[in-house]
Order: sequence, then C-alpha cells, then structure tokens
Amino acid sequence: MMTSVYFFDEQQHLLRIVNEKELVEVVQEKEITTNKEELLKDTLNVSTIYDEELKAASYMAVKESSESYSLYRIITDSEDKNIFSFVGIAFAPDELDSYVVKNVSVKNTAIKTTLQKLLVDTEWQVGKVDSGLPSITADFSYLSIRDALKELQTKGCEILFKYKIDGIGITEKWVEVYQEIGERSNQRFTYGDKALSIVKEQDRNQVYTSLIGRGQGEDVGDGKGKRTEFTAIEWKKANGDPLDKPKGQNWLEFPEMTKQYGIPLKNGGMRKREKVITFDEIEDPKELLQQTYTSLVDYSRPLTQFKTEILGGDTIGNTVTIHHHERNYHYQTRIFKVKIDHLTGKVEAGLGDNITKSMSKAASDLKGNVASLEEKKMTFYDSEEISKWQDDIIRGAKGGSIKLMNGIETGKSNSREPYQMVFMNGDSLEKSTNFLVMNSDGIGFVKDNFANKPKTAWTIDGKFNADFIQAGTLEGVNVQTKSDNTFQIKLQSNGTIAFRNQKRNEEEAWIGATVNRETNEPVGVSICQIPGYQFSIGSAVSKEERAPGAVFEIPKESNANKKIWRLHGQGEINGDVNINGNLNIKGKLFLNGKEITGNGNGSGGNGGTGGGYPPEVTTQTDKFAWDLWSFLTSNGYSPAAAAGILGNVQQETGGTMDPDTDQFDGPAYGLVQWDGSSYPLVGSPTWDGREYVKRLVGAAGITNDYKSTLAQAKLIDWCMYNGQWIGVVNPTSVNAFKSIADPATAAYAFEMNFERPENAHPERQGYAQEWYNRFKDLKPSTGAGKAGLEHLDSLVGQYWGNGQCYAVPAEYSGFLGGCGLDAGTKYGLSHVVGNTSAAADIGSSYDWAAVGWKVIYQPEYKDLVVGAIINWKRGGNIGGFNVDYSYGHTGVIRGLVAGGFQTYEQNIGKGKIIERYERTWVGSSEISSIVIPPK
Repeated sequence: MMTSVYFFDEQQHLLRIVNEKELVEVVQEKEITTNKEELLKDTLNVSTIYDEELKAASYMAVKESSESYSLYRIITDSEDKNIFSFVGIAFAPDELDSYVVKNVSVKNTAIKTTLQKLLVDTEWQVGKVDSGLPSITADFSYLSIRDALKELQTKGCEILFKYKIDGIGITEKWVEVYQEIGERSNQRFTYGDKALSIVKEQDRNQVYTSLIGRGQGEDVGDGKGKRTEFTAIEWKKANGDPLDKPKGQNWLEFPEMTKQYGIPLKNGGMRKREKVITFDEIEDPKELLQQTYTSLVDYSRPLTQFKTEILGGDTIGNTVTIHHHERNYHYQTRIFKVKIDHLTGKVEAGLGDNITKSMSKAASDLKGNVASLEEKKMTFYDSEEISKWQDDIIRGAKGGSIKLMNGIETGKSNSREPYQMVFMNGDSLEKSTNFLVMNSDGIGFVKDNFANKPKTAWTIDGKFNADFIQAGTLEGVNVQTKSDNTFQIKLQSNGTIAFRNQKRNEEEAWIGATVNRETNEPVGVSICQIPGYQFSIGSAVSKEERAPGAVFEIPKESNANKKIWRLHGQGEINGDVNINGNLNIKGKLFLNGKEITGNGNGSGGNGGTGGGYPPEVTTQTDKFAWDLWSFLTSNGYSPAAAAGILGNVQQETGGTMDPDTDQFDGPAYGLVQWDGSSYPLVGSPTWDGREYVKRLVGAAGITNDYKSTLAQAKLIDWCMYNGQWIGVVNPTSVNAFKSIADPATAAYAFEMNFERPENAHPERQGYAQEWYNRFKDLKPSTGAGKAGLEHLDSLVGQYWGNGQCYAVPAEYSGFLGGCGLDAGTKYGLSHVVGNTSAAADIGSSYDWAAVGWKVIYQPEYKDLVVGAIINWKRGGNIGGFNVDYSYGHTGVIRGLVAGGFQTYEQNIGKGKIIERYERTWVGSSEISSIVIPPK
C-alpha cells in the first residue's frame, strides 16, 4: 500500500495529501510502557520535499487501516535546503491535556460510563470497550482529562485513540478501551526470514516471589497512620482465585516461583523473596489484594525482552511468536514497541517485557549504594540502562522542579547532550503548569502544557520582550516600533509620558500630573496638547481600516491663551450644562422634542421680502401682513391660525402691521407688543420693550434684525413653546392651535392664551376673518421669475450669503417667495423635506409644490427654461471639468443659446462672487434636477 501523509491546518481542515513520491522520511514510533500511569507513547517524524503550502500545517496523520488513522500535532518543523521536516506527538493526549475535569466522582462504575462522564464536554466519543474490565471507584477533581485517563489505565486497562478523516478534515474522534491492546496474531518472526536480527535481553534483577501489599494510610498530622491491608480476605484456588491465601495473612506468594527463584537454605529448601509494595490511592482491601497479585505476576520472574528488525511488522500490542533456531529461542511474546519506517517497510520491534522501565526500578532501589552494584552481575545493556537512569536523575528527568533536557527529548538531535534547561512549578513536566525554558533561542515561558510553544521573553542576542514587564518601575524608557521610528513614546524620569516627533525632535503631547501651583502637590492627571500638533480621540472605520476619525479634537491652532476644541458625530449630555459665551447653532434647536427656533422665508430689513408678493398685495401694511402670513403658513400654522394671529397683530400695532412699533407711553414693543415689565420670560423686569425683545431674540438664537417681520415671526413661534402660551381656553395646546380651522376661534384663543389681556377684544375675531378672506387664495406674483433674475443681475461681482454656490438659488428663491434655502442669506430654511447640505439635492430637499414651483429630474435640453434653478449631480460634468464629488453644484439659468445656456453662479471659476457664466449642454445624465418658478 502506497504511503501518504495527510496535513491539516490549525482548524483541522485538510490542507494537503503528500504521497510517497514527495516523501523523504516517514518514521512512526509507538511504545506501551510497563508503568500504566503513562498512555501509549506515539510520535511521527516526516520529511518531505519543500512545499510552501505546508507552512500552514499544524497537524498530520498516517493511515492505520481502512477505518482509522493516527493523528499527530506538529510540535516542531524545520527547513534544510529543499527538505521540510516535521516532528509530531500523539494528538489525543495533547488535546485532552487542555480539558479540565471539574468534579467527576464515581463508585463501582463501569469504565464506559466513567469515560462518558469524563468526555462529556469534548467532541470525543466512547468506542469499543472490552467486557470484563474492572469497575471504577475514584474521584477525578481538577485534573486534565489526560491525567484522568492515565489514572483510569492504572485500574487495569489500556487505552487507544482513533480518528476518521474525509476530504474536508477530521470528522470523528473516539476512545477505545481494552484489557490489553492487540490480539493473538498468527505472525511468526524467524531469524533469517522476516526477522533480520534478534537480540535477547534478560533482567534478573528485582525478582520477588512474595509481596506484602499496603494501601492508603490515615492522615495523622504530618504523616500517615495505619494503612489498608487485605489480612481479613481469604483466597482459594478451589474457588477460582489465582492463589491460596488464608485469612490473617498479609502477603501473597507464588510457591512455584519460590522453588525456582527463592533464597537457598542450608537444608536444601528455598525461602520466599519478599518485598513491601504500597498503593497510596487504594483504600478498598479487595482492590488492594488484586493489585498486589497483578504486581506479583511481574515481580516473580526474570524479565525477557527481544529487540528485532523485521520486514512487514505487526500491530503494537499483538502477541506473536519469535524464533532463532541456532540459539533455540522459541517464544510467544507481546510487541510492546515498534519503530516503523513507512517508506522502506522495515520495523524495529521490542517484544516481551519492557525492561527499560524495570531497569529504572532496579537502579532506583540501589539508591546510590555503590557497594550493592558489585553484588549484581550486569550485562552491558544493564549497565547502560542504569547509567541512563542515573543521568535522568541528575538532570531532573525523573522528577524535580528543574530539568536539563537533551536533544533526543526535544526532538532537536539524536544526542543526549544538553539542549535546554527547564524550571517548573511542579515536580515533573506532567504535573506543572508554568515553565521557564532556557536554550539557544534565549529565555521563554510556557503556560499550562509543556507541549505548548514557548513565548520568548529574552532572545539569545539580548532583545527583551516587553510583554513580560508586569511589575516594577520603568524610568527613562523609549518605546517605538521597529518599522516606524519617527514616532516615539518616552517614559520620562519626571513622571510624565511624552509623545515625540523624532523627525523634528520635539514633543507633540504629554500625560502627567496636575499640580496645585500653591502647594506643589499633585491633584489629578493631565493630558496636554503641544501647540502646532493636533490631539484627538476618535473611532476607527473598522477592525481592518484602523485610521482614526476624530470624535473629540484639539486642533493644532489651540494654545493655553486661545483654547479650541471640536466634537464630531452624534452625542449626548446627561446633566446640567452652563455655557458662558455665544452659542451659534447651524441647524435646528429642539427642547423636549419641540423645535424652539422657527425658520421661514419672511422678510429681512424693514420687513419687506424684496419681491414675490401677489399682485393683490400692494400697500406696505399688506406686505407686512403677507410676510407674517407666509412665515406662519410655511411653518406648520393653518391659514385660519395664521389669520387669528394677524387679527391680534392688527390691533396690537394700531393697524400698521409694522414690526418696529413701540407702545405709546408704555413698556411694550413689536408685532404682539411684548411686555417685560412684570413677568419677563428672560431676564429681570424691564420697562424698555425694545430691550426685552432683544433679550428674547438672543435667547431664541435668532440672528435676523430684531426690527424685521422675519425675526419677530420666528420669535412668536419660539415664545409659543417657551412659556408665553398658557392654555386657559380651547384649544389649550400649541399643536391643536396650529391646526385650527376657524379664524375667529383662532383669534380668541391666541388673545387669551398668548396675549393674555384682562378682558377679551371681540373685534380681533373680525379682523382675523378679514385677513383670512383676503389671503387664503393668493399666490406669489406670476411675474416673479423675471424680477428675480433682475435682482441677481444687480448682485453680480458681490460675495453673497456664505460664499457658496448654494447662496445663488437661496437668494433667488427667497426673493421670489419660494422655499427658504438659507445659505447665509436672509431667507431662512423652510419647506425642508430632505438633506439641505448638498446642492445636488436641492430639487428633492424642499417641498417646492407647496409654493407653486415645479421640479424636473434629469431634464432633457428641451426642458430648460429661463429662470429655472439648475442643479448638477455630484461629480457631474459641467463642460470640460467635473463639479464637487461630495456636494455637486447649482446656479440659475438666465438665458438659452444654441447648444448651451447662460447662468448666474458663485464659487466656481471666478471665485466666491456671483458671476455670469456660459455653459454647454453635456447631457441630462450630468444634471440631477431643475426647479422652475411659477409662470
């Protein structure tokens, strides 16, 4: 069968299958240890022709059968010329070492049920479980699943891990449990045939034919008291027990083995060789007796081990026969170790007893007694194993908080020469969770599992990783990235953190203590911007696009004498706010959800609109009244409500409707004769009506001339929501009043709820009805377009409004009585239904139909008319170049010529002044809309 190695990425998805043609080495080693406290040892070494794709490999697998695979986690990889090499350790123990069993306690529970409880939080399943396995009584608390399985194995079983793989990745993982791994095989390995070599090794050391078993002891202060024994239990072969042991006897013996391996006596007999064996974790006498018997089976005979190099091999754990006819070796024995070369088919196998572990026990018992060494006749192999064991003791491999590791253990070489030193917080690698590793790379740390990759703290060439600085004091330290040394953070000895521009060799900002100038004591923390540099706190666009957009900003122009800051984006203030200084709001102002600053298209100056009056409106009184009517009906007041207010204004102004009206010999002023002498809405009482109106205009944030109809119309609307309206008669609410249908009722309600006289004036209801009848059916002048163009022509060469293109249609529409576009002109925003920031959106951002204007979107050339507002789309071609890509552009058509048109525009070509332009027709796709006034 052709050998292939399967490589997987970090998510255990199949990365690539490398076949035999690309493989240089595939060597798999497995070993069943005599001490069942260790799971099956399993490693894989793979070398393959270099492939860039394999750099992403984290796991690898080889096929064991048609049903399952052996899976390994890659712990090291290396590149040498054109060869890529990997070393992997068994995946299952490594993964299960990262799961912690919190509290699983079982008593006389089947192994399968115990396993299911241990694996409940994992993706592992329980597969085949041999029958006849012992029941488990144990407490698994706060140890890894790997350690729990090792403890389970000591109860009398052996554990295997298996996997299923498809074209996507690893699909199934399961655990199998056997009394012994493997089966009786028909394989025969004969020297000269399948067995290329056979080496027999025998361990005659540590043969005991009798064991005294002792279990868990009672805690008595700093030691152990009386231990568990099996003295009271009786065994009889006649009852099926393996040995005879009467009650009252605290030891077990193999009489047959005593006859063969016991201590010779003068009378020709043989005395049992006895030893005390202790099981600290066993408290049940029956279990103690069974475990003592199991150990006696191993101790009561010499151990025999065969090393053989064979072709074809067999499965680890299987029982096979091995033959060497010349030396009369004929054994039926178990394979406990295999080293498989998957490319050549050669297998180095260890069969029989795993002497390596037994020799370790022997050497352990010597306890450094050199004299006792002389009493033992050892083979070269025996002495070699003891020397290895002693070496392991010296360098901490058998326990201790310091371990000196060689190249074999680390996978770096085949040498026992020291490679690295490990300091740990336990007495072995398996029982520790924190490690300090020193080797040729430097000093690093490992957490949780020693198999995890170390994180380097200090490289061998002297570079220190600042991630490991978690305590202590740093002083006078510079921090900068390797790729960008133009910006540096400096921890200064005076206690401040400085942010430095290294190119200019100067600070941009610093963080430090706020010091009381009188006591020179620190009272807080300061973040200080240095003039000439911007400081901001912002938000990134996304996790990937990390460049910040400022939310809070101190611009570079700011300094201690001229403090400047800006806030960007939406926000919220919870609590009281005091503002000392002017407040300029570009937009609407709301109080408890109500707009408190009215905006309209009423007049500026002395109350006149400058044009756009219906032909029926001729006198100055009517024009004052029309300006107020236009504002109110444009800002949510019904015609009847507007007429009700006009009826009151007529009497308050003595019939002139002039906003600049003082009360004769009294404290009131304006359209509604505001009076601040008794109960002012703003400030202290005053007899000066003009002063009081100025206060109100300031409080409302109105920037128009206080003497104008527009300013006072806005002020009436603001006062409605800010304390002037008292709701003593129906309709009691402002919103109900604004939708009223009867002018007379409106006049009475406004008088009693807003004007608040001692007695009502019924004549005001008649005035209201007259204004209603006069204005309800009127429209702006049909000849206004021409007047508007003449007005714009008179402004040519002047900076107008806010200097932007938007100011041209704003002035034009306002002059003609259309929608209010603001843009710094005297015609505030009105009829707004959309985005008022972009010229391209003028056609869709206002309710043009409400004022009798017509909108055509993406017009053809034939749709253009003189007097229309023309709006180019964002980035539209105006004839030779493109307009602004964020806002578009706008102007007013003043004439049509063959293939083109003439305009008034601002802030394009000739600067921020209104100028005449000649434009060619590029196409309807470049124009977002035109807006045509009434004809």
